Amino acid sequence: MRLRGGAVRTGPRVLLAAGVLAALAACAKPVPPGSTLPTPVRSSVVPSTGPDAEQDPAGCPGEGVRVTAERGDAAMGYREMAVKLTNCGDRPYQVAGRPQVAVLGKDREVLPVDIVPSTHWNQTAHPVTLAPGQSTSAVLAWRNLVTDPTVVATSGVYLSVSPRQGAPAQVVRPEAPLDLGNTGRLEVSVWL
Repeated sequence: MRLRGGAVRTGPRVLLAAGVLAALAACAKPVPPGSTLPTPVRSSVVPSTGPDAEQDPAGCPGEGVRVTAERGDAAMGYREMAVKLTNCGDRPYQVAGRPQVAVLGKDREVLPVDIVPSTHWNQTAHPVTLAPGQSTSAVLAWRNLVTDPTVVATSGVYLSVSPRQGAPAQVVRPEAPLDLGNTGRLEVSVWL
């Protein structure tokens, strides 16, 4: 809105939008010249046929660890959610690298989602040893983008998570669906 004398009045919405854009720009990490983005891998994690973590919250799965999905954060189409791994057993448990993840639909069918290493949480994989009662987390990140109106948007209801190669997968239900749009892509960090 123009005021007398040519001054422009900025309302709270304009200032809020400018602040959000400045914050997002400050968080952006440029891709170094000559580097390549990680190759997507279609998840091969099969949902567990045993009891789900959500159906048996009091017990400890046979592997001695429990997977839970934390409440996610969202801003302007970018989403993040932590997957927490807690040692509920009676001896140390070690993980390294990324959890194996599959996105499941409402009937627990595996959805066609490419699982790729995180570009936002690109720490080097390192061994994490959890003593009984200790926890660690990995971060899932995605964008809710619809770039092609002819492709149905993906909405994941459950996650199938295997803490490490060869470990049984546990099925968890996040508080909110994974609204992946039609990107078909989910980024997964290492265990932090």
